[in-house]
Amino acid sequence: MLRRMLVPIDGTRSSSSVVPYAAELANSLGCQVDLLLVEEGRGGRLPHPEHHQPKHRTGSEAGALAVGASTPEGTREAYQNYLARHAEEFAAQGIETNSHVRRGKPVDEILRAALDLRCDIIAMATRHRGQFARPHAGSVAEEVVWRSRLPVLLIAEG
Repeated sequence: MLRRMLVPIDGTRSSSSVVPYAAELANSLGCQVDLLLVEEGRGGRLPHPEHHQPKHRTGSEAGALAVGASTPEGTREAYQNYLARHAEEFAAQGIETNSHVRRGKPVDEILRAALDLRCDIIAMATRHRGQFARPHAGSVAEEVVWRSRLPVLLIAEG
C-alpha cells in the first residue's frame, strides 16, 4: 500500500509535467504527496514566475531562469512560491501535500528525502525517451532509478 509519494520538481516545465500524473495516482490511492525542490550549491535554477503559462517554444526550457552564485536573497521565497502553486494543484483534488526545499546534489537529496520522509514511491519527470543509459549519463531521473530502493514512476515529457 502506498501512503506517501515524493515528487521532485526543479523549476522547469518539463519537471512539472509529472504533477497531473502524480495527482491522479495520489488521489486514486489516497496517499500524501511531498513536493521537493533541490537547490544546487551554485548556478541552480530559479523557478520562473510564468512557468504555468503554455509553452510557446517546443523543446525549450523557457520556463526556468538560470541563476548564478549571486542569487538574490529572495530565492528561497521564490522556491516556496513555486512549490505552493503546485501544492494548490494537489489540494484542489483533496490531496494532503507538504513542500520541501533542500540544498545539495539533486540525486543525493532526492534519495535522502525519500528515506527521511518515509516515502513509498518517487514520481518524477524525465526528458529521456530512449532506453536507459549508464547512471552517469547525465540524467537525474535515470540515476534516481538506478540508485533508489523505492519504486520510481517516470513520466516522459511530451
